[in-house]
Amino acid sequence: MPAIYFRLGNVQPFAEMTADRVEEGVTIVRGDGKIVGLRIDDPKMVLELPGILDRVGIDPDRVWSRLRADDDVMLGARAATWGGGGA
Repeated sequence: MPAIYFRLGNVQPFAEMTADRVEEGVTIVRGDGKIVGLRIDDPKMVLELPGILDRVGIDPDRVWSRLRADDDVMLGARAATWGGGGA
């Protein structure tokens, strides 16, 4: 499974950036002297996210608000999926 990356901030072009592996499976990206990204290697680690955020000192609201899913599935125009009418 692919890793999950949380973009937590923007940096100026050409800013010095670093990626530090802070624990097994967790990488923090820093730019312009602040944390701008969090990468977890295994999507299943999202279950451990509260503890990870506490250990690395990131405000949980910054990260949880970045978690996205396929929430637009219910808005699609694929009527047949829902037993919608056809000709």
